[in-house]
Amino acid sequence: MAYTSSILYIIVLLAAALIPPLYLLQRVKAMDRIEPEPPALLKKLYLYGIVGAVPVIFLEYLGDSIADMFQSDPLIYMFIAYFCVPGFIEEGMKYFVVKKTTWKNPAFNYTYDAIVYSVFASLGFASIENIMYVFNYGLGTAIVRAFLSIPAHCCFGVYMGQQYAKAKEAEMKGEDAKRKTYLRRAYLYAAVLHGTYDFLAMSQNLQIAFYVFFIIFAYFGFMEVKKASASDHPIDTYIHQSEDTFVL
Repeated sequence: MAYTSSILYIIVLLAAALIPPLYLLQRVKAMDRIEPEPPALLKKLYLYGIVGAVPVIFLEYLGDSIADMFQSDPLIYMFIAYFCVPGFIEEGMKYFVVKKTTWKNPAFNYTYDAIVYSVFASLGFASIENIMYVFNYGLGTAIVRAFLSIPAHCCFGVYMGQQYAKAKEAEMKGEDAKRKTYLRRAYLYAAVLHGTYDFLAMSQNLQIAFYVFFIIFAYFGFMEVKKASASDHPIDTYIHQSEDTFVL
């Protein structure tokens, strides 16, 4: 009986950890109405997001070791440990996964694709992170993270994807400087938002600021998904328009 109860509890914890990110994945994917992405590519992004958590653990260990050197100065310690480490390392890994997996993939031919890709990689990482947190701290943590951390990771992916799409469009137009700028922004926007989220969440005196920040950036993140879905168009629109103008 005790063994059965333990198995059931593990299943409940696993479901509590995975249902929120999988639900958001399906919602974002369902809004890709014009030309849905290949399932194999999406599975790859999700799994690579999970696998990417392994090097992140070691990189964050190094980052935390550096932060420990500044424990005598709480502000600097908090900035490194809760802004720089999670924001730039975790989002850097997600960006790496998205860029290496999709940039030259022929399936990347519509603007909304970029948001789908970034969200899948982001929530792949968030899924394994959520499992670790939930199994360590229980169902209460699962509930809190379902309404805060998981939507936050989704939004980090949205803001990354927004700029990633612009970078691909710039490449199609031959605008190399803009391509590089948008690629930097794809990483930096997600990293800064993630770092701000963690820094405010871990600062005991800034809890009101944390909730205000979360509500604002989550609202605009989900609005961006709707906007990007509604305005979805082929990335090579510029080329087709140029050809049409030339023919006329």
